[in-house]
Amino acid sequence: MSGNVPSWSRASQAAGGWRNKSHALDGTGPGGIGVDLSGGWYDAGDHLKLHLPLGVSVSLLAYGALTFEAAYRAAGQWDTAVRNLDWVASYIAKCHIAASDTPSQNTFAAQIGDVATDHNTWWGRPEQQPENGAQGSAGYRPVWLITAGGGKGADIVAEAVASLAGVSLALKRPGAFSNATKAATYLAHAKQLFGFAKTVTGGTWAPPDGNGAYGSSSWNDDMAWAAAWLCRAEVDAGGVAGKEAGTACASALSYWRPFVGNAWEVQDVNWDRMAGMAAVLLRDVGAGTATDLATYNTAINAVLSRWMVPASRTCSSGASPPCYTPGGLVWGSEWGSCRHTANAALVALAAARGEGGAGLEVAYSTRVDRHCWARSQIDYMLGSNPQSQSYVVGYKPTSAHKAPEKPHHRSSSCATSYATPCGWTALDNAGPNPSVLQGALVGGPDRYDAYTDNRRDYVKNEVALDFNAGYTGALAGLAAADAAIKAAGCTWSSYCALTCTVGSGGNTSHLSPSPSPSPSPSPSPSPSPSPSPKASPSPSPSPSPKPSPAPSPSPSPKRSPKPSPTNRSPKPSSKRSPKPSPSPKQSPASPTPSPSSFPKPSPSPSPSAKPSPSPSPSSIPAPVTSSCGQGDWACAGCNNDWVLDPTSCRTCVATLRAKGLDAGKCINSCTGIATAGLQTVCFGTCVPNAAAKGTDWGCNQYCGSAELVGADVARAQECAACVAGWSNPWDCQNCIKVTKGLSEADAARASCISCLTTTTLGGSACAECNKPALAASRTACMACVAGGTPVWECSHANGGRW
Repeated sequence: MSGNVPSWSRASQAAGGWRNKSHALDGTGPGGIGVDLSGGWYDAGDHLKLHLPLGVSVSLLAYGALTFEAAYRAAGQWDTAVRNLDWVASYIAKCHIAASDTPSQNTFAAQIGDVATDHNTWWGRPEQQPENGAQGSAGYRPVWLITAGGGKGADIVAEAVASLAGVSLALKRPGAFSNATKAATYLAHAKQLFGFAKTVTGGTWAPPDGNGAYGSSSWNDDMAWAAAWLCRAEVDAGGVAGKEAGTACASALSYWRPFVGNAWEVQDVNWDRMAGMAAVLLRDVGAGTATDLATYNTAINAVLSRWMVPASRTCSSGASPPCYTPGGLVWGSEWGSCRHTANAALVALAAARGEGGAGLEVAYSTRVDRHCWARSQIDYMLGSNPQSQSYVVGYKPTSAHKAPEKPHHRSSSCATSYATPCGWTALDNAGPNPSVLQGALVGGPDRYDAYTDNRRDYVKNEVALDFNAGYTGALAGLAAADAAIKAAGCTWSSYCALTCTVGSGGNTSHLSPSPSPSPSPSPSPSPSPSPSPKASPSPSPSPSPKPSPAPSPSPSPKRSPKPSPTNRSPKPSSKRSPKPSPSPKQSPASPTPSPSSFPKPSPSPSPSAKPSPSPSPSSIPAPVTSSCGQGDWACAGCNNDWVLDPTSCRTCVATLRAKGLDAGKCINSCTGIATAGLQTVCFGTCVPNAAAKGTDWGCNQYCGSAELVGADVARAQECAACVAGWSNPWDCQNCIKVTKGLSEADAARASCISCLTTTTLGGSACAECNKPALAASRTACMACVAGGTPVWECSHANGGRW
């Protein structure tokens, strides 16, 4: 949580935690806009407030709570969920700075804080971070706005619409925090913002200055998700969803129908891909004709066909993601691997219910498969894996299990006493974080189940809002299923083996109990155990500390640019598609109602593990020279009019096909590059050599960036070698960026990249040590760090700190 942390928050000092008021001057302090924008949730392990992942997270939390309301109530978590959702919705409404029924007269805040500032200049308590200062200082905290004049930002505004509409519905339900007046206010904001979103469809939003963390590849999916929520609100108020759909539902259909037939657009659910969730929500509502209803199930099947892969599709055999790790996790991405799988589990559980779809039936065996697959994946995250490793902070099923104790999260890494200084040295402090970020889901393991509880590892060990959002809904969905299975006298084993039938063996809508019409019990600030999906989970509160489905705002800070959410296939259209984002992070609320459970990865301190050395540009293996066939859908993407080197593009497709990798990466990770020379580098060397590691998102994001490499093919090749050989492309671009203004820029850049790919110093140290103008200072700094001295001392000692 940011702003005035309420006493009911478990993380607040008033409740025995460690958090207090922070960033109270957001919007009104020096460099602000004269509007109070305090409050809300920090994004991840940093202190940024980023409204694209925030909106996705809040709307997913609202969806999980409303869809599995009975499970929340049975666990005693409904009121906690609504209270947290109301807290963050009030902040989102604040960010609607200028509200008007005239679409062009609205203004919305897109982001508060600067990525580079937050990640590179401050490790410490948010309460003690300066709140004013020039760009480059720890106190630099700009407010970026979306206006009709700017013409871009429908993606972020639409996610605010989805959040406000979803929370308004939760506030209308019976409970201690039911509030019809607030519900109406939030819905009114949502409707105004939806009109505004239609005026800013000139592109996706990015900060006009500085770095972005969650670049968005399209606004269409966000608009479809937002429109689906407004349709649900219309139906909730008595409107019609079917053939004679009301205004909002008719609008939702118009935003959904362009996705019909584009399986690649809906096959993932994350902060950059929300069309699949729009299909789930529209199916729930029963919007449109029978033909429309069939398209929702087709889209849902596309998501689940991608993630519920055959057991034979193993990562260790070289299969491209998603694939099974040796321990049983379906792994789709290096960054935030658990997050992606948890989102797919939420889709599986929502689509296993009998409600929705205006009578469309899913076979009983298919429903069972969906329940049991989702349970296996969430169980893995809770510790049912060969390593006995829970990926949830503060949760261990048995004393023999391990749980993350050192998540990459600033505030919980600091001593609880504010009198004790906290700075960059806290990254390497021995022992667990002094405060427990109860219920936060960390990034997760690699494709071979490898994971280290390392505070410096923001790829596998950071926490974030969007990591917990879908996961929380999945917990509630499993609790609902568990209750029905037990009520039928079955066990999970007999149910999954189809030897014990729940219900008639046909419609299993009772697996998602109808919400209780009576008010829920009074809320308590202390966390109740969640309806846990673990083996023989109990849907009712128990002494077990298992994570609860109630969302909780995180007092944590934010993360760094993430790898693209999933290995998506490119769209073979002639229309130029937007540049994909490098971020991974897709979903948040902590499984327990802890305000501190939602942080995210930051590019500052880099993981200490040394990746395999990167080949120099000249030693990058040449791709296969064969071309792909025109019948290949990925090959057809090379005919897009923006592709300036179609021959290299086709060779890229053939190369990835030969390696058994996702050939769609050739288009997806080279989109947005404007010159033929840089496209040739992307198609010819960068993607073919980075795709297997999942770092190809850096090929266009960084190695094709006019700002970073201009039209310099040699520099692009150097970047490509780094992206292919290092674990985090953000560090590669940082090497280019921090050395760009030096008189010996070429030598300093080469030194920084060599540091990344041939030493174990890590991204933060390599960048910091290569800022000095003199080669001798750069060399001395790296030797100093290699000797065990903290990088900040080494850079100061060598004149490299400024």
